[in-house]
Amino acid sequence: MKLILFFVFAFLLVGVLTIPTSLAQDAVPSWIKNNAKWWAEDKIDDFTFAQGIGFLIKNKIIQISNLPTTPDGEIIIEKDIVIPSWIKNNAGWWADDNIADSDFLYGIKFLVENNIIQFQSDVDYEKTKTIEKHILDWDTIVNDSKYAYDGSVRLQSKFFDNVNYTVKYNAADNYIYDDSEPTLLRAGVWLYQITGDEQFLQNARIIADLIEESYLYSSGIVMNVHPLTNTVKISETHTNQSILSDVAQLALVDSNYVQLTKTVANAFTEYEINHETELFYDSVTLEGEPLDRSMYMSYGGSVGLESLLLAYEATSDTTYLDQVKRTILAYWELRDKETNLIPSWVYTDTGEIKEPFMQQYGAGIFLKVLLHYYYLTEDVDVYKIIEDYTDAVVNHFWDGKTWNYRVDYDGMVRSDVIEANYGKLDDALFLVYDLNPTRFQKAYDLAKSDYDFSFQDKITMTNGLAIHAVKDDGSPASRESMMTYAFIINQNPAVRLYQDTLDPEYIEDVKAFYEKVISHHKREYGYIWGIDAYTLEDTPLGIMLNQHAVGMIGNKINLSFIPSDNVKIVWTKIGNFEIAEPFMVHFNDPGRFNAIKFDYNEKSIFFETIENSGTVTFSGAIKSVLVDGKNFSNFNEKTLNTLEGKHSYKVTLMD
Repeated sequence: MKLILFFVFAFLLVGVLTIPTSLAQDAVPSWIKNNAKWWAEDKIDDFTFAQGIGFLIKNKIIQISNLPTTPDGEIIIEKDIVIPSWIKNNAGWWADDNIADSDFLYGIKFLVENNIIQFQSDVDYEKTKTIEKHILDWDTIVNDSKYAYDGSVRLQSKFFDNVNYTVKYNAADNYIYDDSEPTLLRAGVWLYQITGDEQFLQNARIIADLIEESYLYSSGIVMNVHPLTNTVKISETHTNQSILSDVAQLALVDSNYVQLTKTVANAFTEYEINHETELFYDSVTLEGEPLDRSMYMSYGGSVGLESLLLAYEATSDTTYLDQVKRTILAYWELRDKETNLIPSWVYTDTGEIKEPFMQQYGAGIFLKVLLHYYYLTEDVDVYKIIEDYTDAVVNHFWDGKTWNYRVDYDGMVRSDVIEANYGKLDDALFLVYDLNPTRFQKAYDLAKSDYDFSFQDKITMTNGLAIHAVKDDGSPASRESMMTYAFIINQNPAVRLYQDTLDPEYIEDVKAFYEKVISHHKREYGYIWGIDAYTLEDTPLGIMLNQHAVGMIGNKINLSFIPSDNVKIVWTKIGNFEIAEPFMVHFNDPGRFNAIKFDYNEKSIFFETIENSGTVTFSGAIKSVLVDGKNFSNFNEKTLNTLEGKHSYKVTLMD
């Protein structure tokens, strides 16, 4: 302390000047000196005195650069700032004209530049430095996603003259099948969203146009494509439920595809629903005759419901929204009235039970469907179902450490293994908690405990990969590492729990998991669905090329910047709700977002809404920031310090 005092006084005595004395006397407002006197006499607090210093810096009376400012140029000062009390002596002498203005101002300049007076604490900055090295790089996500996309294009070009639908491919045996899918439609939309590159969107349009021009049957059902035989098989299984989701998501970014969305959705509602029971058929012929007369909520049923909700968002046609509610209510009526649990699989024409169990991920998927409908409508009937079903799942699926895998709708545990799709339920329960934190505190606590035990404590992990299923003691139950299950969803709980706890291991572990999956699943034309998690060899369940991998990788984009403290980054807006993550619903759904725009070419990210004061840490160094369209300088290397309240931010990163 004595050394610091001597050093500062030496500067004051030498009187090294940055401005002429006469100019300082004219430039310093009298209220600043009054503040200094009152502060020296303990009549005002440190914050009020610091505001006077901030005024001098803003108006260039004290020349200091690179201090955090608001969009209006005000110096940002922490309300609980603490200024060393020994400086009060200098302030008092200055107020009494015993120190020249220029000498005192230079002394203040020295103290600020050497962090003896700190307008903002280093605590938050140091806290975020820990997380920086664990954030997934934007370049990595884009390049890994493009590897899958480009691989499908190269594969198609190898066997065919055109690139539109992509052929199914056995990566282990280098063998193609007589089946193709429009995977580049959804992949193009995903790459457009994480890069802003219009070429990917244009490629998606080409696929949608091809569907409309060449593959719509007279019924409105979309044909299956057989690229080797070029045959149309009227009587084989078809469904519009999955393709509707892809077309609707294109329409959400390009309204020219609203009419195609309606065409596909109308055929679905006409032919693929029993309007007496309001349940869905799993598949129909091209002419609309039911083939698979069952509805599997954990898989096709949830896909159909989510597709209709997306169709409503894209078209504003309430026909689709109303149908979803009728089907939700019809399925809910099939529950066990004592447990409030539902079966996973029912017969469409009768409502009889085909399989009485529900998987833990199926429970999460059903909750996500309910949440999506509630976000759009705020319907009290559906909210009551959310309450009752959440309570039922919490009461009957929890085994003390994690979720049981399968539970019959009468409450009997069918399978107690730990299955790798636990994150589907954890993520759903976190979102349910956000609706009413007091009401759903237990659901949050169990979801966190499950994620911590299953993923963080490595009970389901080997070789850095998530095992398809293990017993409670960690021994194998199903050996595969799959590019669905934990990989498709775990980033959402990881980001959420890091923000809630500030424990960097959540982000560190999910990044390491990502890198292992990419490394071990990577093949010549992209990524295969699965491998043996223990031996790292191919497995029969996973040898097909995963041409949906673009979205499954791209949805890790929320690992490229991480909010801390109480900061809420809005990713997805649905109805009046703002959701702080990409929103995903069904089994293979990589999700979506609509409140953040990425421009990979200029390395900029536009956030429609970031709420509350705190930090956001990015994978790259920040070049510039706009807040509500105005220049903003409160950032340090990779860390953005956000403002209180809701604001839009455009963050441009260094190349």
